[in-house]
Amino acid sequence: MRFIFFMFLLGTFLLSCKAQKPTASPEFTLKSGNEIYSFDTPDRTFDLPESLREISGLTLSPDGQELCAINDEYGIIYFIDKKIGGVTRELKFHKNGDYEGIETVGKSIFIVKSTGTVYKIDDIEKDSVTFKKEKYLLKKENDTEGLGYDAKNNQLLFACKGRACLHNGCTIAGCLTKKSVYRMDMNRNRVAKKPAFDITTEAVTNFLKKNKPELAENNFEDFIDKDDGHLHFHPSALAVHPLSEDIFILSSKGKTVIVLNPDGEIKWIEKLDKRIHRQPEGIAFDKDGTMYISNEGKKEKKGKIYVFNYR
Repeated sequence: MRFIFFMFLLGTFLLSCKAQKPTASPEFTLKSGNEIYSFDTPDRTFDLPESLREISGLTLSPDGQELCAINDEYGIIYFIDKKIGGVTRELKFHKNGDYEGIETVGKSIFIVKSTGTVYKIDDIEKDSVTFKKEKYLLKKENDTEGLGYDAKNNQLLFACKGRACLHNGCTIAGCLTKKSVYRMDMNRNRVAKKPAFDITTEAVTNFLKKNKPELAENNFEDFIDKDDGHLHFHPSALAVHPLSEDIFILSSKGKTVIVLNPDGEIKWIEKLDKRIHRQPEGIAFDKDGTMYISNEGKKEKKGKIYVFNYR
């Protein structure tokens, strides 16, 4: 009788352990734009001070406790409380310039100018910092605005708002009808000449035909110029999702988000509500999937950071 009772208790314990076994992170899928994030319905909104009216880039701080932002005019890193949105500290790293993207890698912060120049700042805890400056392949004509970190492959990703290729004075049709993302191998400190991903007119058209056929009557004109076939998509920010490894790319001009899977295939395309996203210039993800999108202010309007919970 004791043996039977013991076996009953053992079975109950094992079933309980099985029930309490941690589950893996939910698979990230986008069948419709609102299944994971409702891009136009933020869960929280932070109003930014005048110094960040022209916020141009966003990332998490190295310790993950704050947001870090840059203004596209000043060589200053702004540390922002990610719970209430207030600026907690300003760190000047360089003189004024057109700084567009910011990304954290380990304990370092990387910042990219529109010209393609990259700055690496290591000693962010100090009041006065130094930086390492590198000029790689990307040029002024590429107009680099998006900067993100692909942790799995240990590489920085650069999204070009301007020219997609590295050719001088290019008139090649295939280069003019796409936007490109380049990669920098962090181990070799080298940007590859071949783009990591290309977003082409053909790929966008094929995706829209399959997923948004109702827009075909107007030749997808909200996404593609009907006269020259150029995309109404000019990358302004990029971030890699920590759970799915998908690449989220924003376009301020045209108010669009494109999500690529890790292989560079289009997973989703969605227009953003311009009443909410007046000028989306930055995107970042917390480790739990919380998404932050920063918008520049216009005229009397303040810059804003919108917070979207991962669902």
